[in-house]
Amino acid sequence: MKPVIDFDQHGPAFAADWRGILKDLRANNPLAWTEAHGGYWVATKYDDIVHMERTPEVFSCHHDMTDPGGPQGIRIPPSPFHFQLNESDPPKHTGLRALEQPFFTPERILQWKALAQRHADEQLDRMLAKAEGDLVEDYTIPMPARTTLKLIGVPDDDWPHYMAAALSAFLPTDHPDYPVEARIAIGKRLKELMALRREEPRDDVISALTHAEIDGEPLPEDVALSMLMPLAFGGFDTTAATAASAIHWLEDKPHLHDRLIEDDAFLSRAVDEWLRYFTPVTGGLARNVVRETELRGQTLRPGERVLMMFASGNYDEDRFAEPDKVDLDRHNAKQHIAFGVGRHRCIGMVLGHAEIGIMVRSFLGRMKRYRIDHARAKRFPTMGLINGWLEMPVACEAR
Repeated sequence: MKPVIDFDQHGPAFAADWRGILKDLRANNPLAWTEAHGGYWVATKYDDIVHMERTPEVFSCHHDMTDPGGPQGIRIPPSPFHFQLNESDPPKHTGLRALEQPFFTPERILQWKALAQRHADEQLDRMLAKAEGDLVEDYTIPMPARTTLKLIGVPDDDWPHYMAAALSAFLPTDHPDYPVEARIAIGKRLKELMALRREEPRDDVISALTHAEIDGEPLPEDVALSMLMPLAFGGFDTTAATAASAIHWLEDKPHLHDRLIEDDAFLSRAVDEWLRYFTPVTGGLARNVVRETELRGQTLRPGERVLMMFASGNYDEDRFAEPDKVDLDRHNAKQHIAFGVGRHRCIGMVLGHAEIGIMVRSFLGRMKRYRIDHARAKRFPTMGLINGWLEMPVACEAR
């Protein structure tokens, strides 16, 4: 018999105490069923999540947009959009991912890191000129967003339009304020850019996908667009949220600042620990059960859904000692699953890790001191997907 729990990752209770709720589930119901959003399994243990990510023949990402009763992709509730790279399984996923991979080689990462550093410096120049700003809107979103959009091929002046859609995308996809219209408008803009690159290709992802072929056939425009959309928004939420949380946490820890500025290895470990502790994808991603399987004494049947709680895996006591403590010298922090696992591990994870380090180091290196207005700082009201911030006003003084 299924262990049934009262659980909704989009609900106020989860937003208020997601760490406590997930800790209780790991201890008492590591794989349990909830009736929320049509019903699904909630997986909270590190090893179970890794197993699911590495077994696409059982736990599928597929999203059948033509059949409401068919596989519903990686979001619960399902997304109104079909992101064909993220919501496909091998071998289709393998072929699509290979089209983007050339932009994430070690050589290209060095190029993007240099660009990210320039964007960080520009954003900090603006904040320091006023001696204040909003850490989220003026720094942790613009820096990675501008870098990611440049990589894709979007003009730099366009990025504020993407931010307007991204800052409300934390809402569940069936919420009346979910930015459907804004994302449709961005899709139209990307189509315009694709048409331009069809005539005049450049060294960017839009050009690569516009001219790509799969099995000797041109990549359909709708597939290319469905790959560009999540890639475009990748710089707005996870990386930005983790960097903001790290700088927030460091405010009253000046004894760590110089070491983070000067010690590359320490900074790299710290970023991994922040990704573990401030797991950006708090609400998890889903898989569709396509073959009957047994897990933790439960029978999972075809057609059922499973929500993999990455945040819970990153707090699993069987994997991380004292997981509720931030330990910047944690020996196995790099084992975090903030970027996912296996074939669907985030293609931009190396760049995202670097961007967090650049944002933290650049901020600390330029600031003599900073003070966050905690009374006005606002977190996302729901943690159903991203562990993020809406606002974080800050007063700052240059070194």
